[in-house]
Amino acid sequence: MNIPFRTKALVLTAGILFVSALALAARGQEPPGPLSRAHAASPGLVCKACHGPDQKVLPSNCLACHPEIARQNGVPKGYHRDKAEGCADCHAEHQGEVKSIVPLDVKGFDHAETGTEQQGAHRKVADCARCHRPEISLTRTVTKSYILKDAGCRSCHRPPHPGRQDDCLSCHNRDSWTVDRGAGRI
Repeated sequence: MNIPFRTKALVLTAGILFVSALALAARGQEPPGPLSRAHAASPGLVCKACHGPDQKVLPSNCLACHPEIARQNGVPKGYHRDKAEGCADCHAEHQGEVKSIVPLDVKGFDHAETGTEQQGAHRKVADCARCHRPEISLTRTVTKSYILKDAGCRSCHRPPHPGRQDDCLSCHNRDSWTVDRGAGRI
């Protein structure tokens, strides 16, 4: 019988979670609830992969599995640039597979929180998906990522000038692609 890989992974994960729950019960601890779909789909994930001896979530453990977030810590731009120590403050786990652990309100999101405020014509873009497309965003297995691989002009705009493509704002501004060689460039 040919069993699909996803089914095998889910059965393996369920088995691991069951064994982990038994181990916790043997120590007098109950698991707080089922994992999110993204983490439940990670074969071999056990409690200590996220939790320390005191059962608190260790941000260093989160960042070990999420290097794309770790790379944002301490850099000038990116939503997670200043959030290295509080993963569990925003991402509450153990609420089940249908609950998202990414509490992103795309309609009310303040883009300035990323350190990259929308300027010029970009303020008129109402649909986040126009810029945060899957092919230029970091890959996720279960959820959608809004983290861009490259936040430069070329990630969305095809450069028409071979060999002169690195500094768009030396001739253009953020309001228009019209050449702006005078004062007022952004």
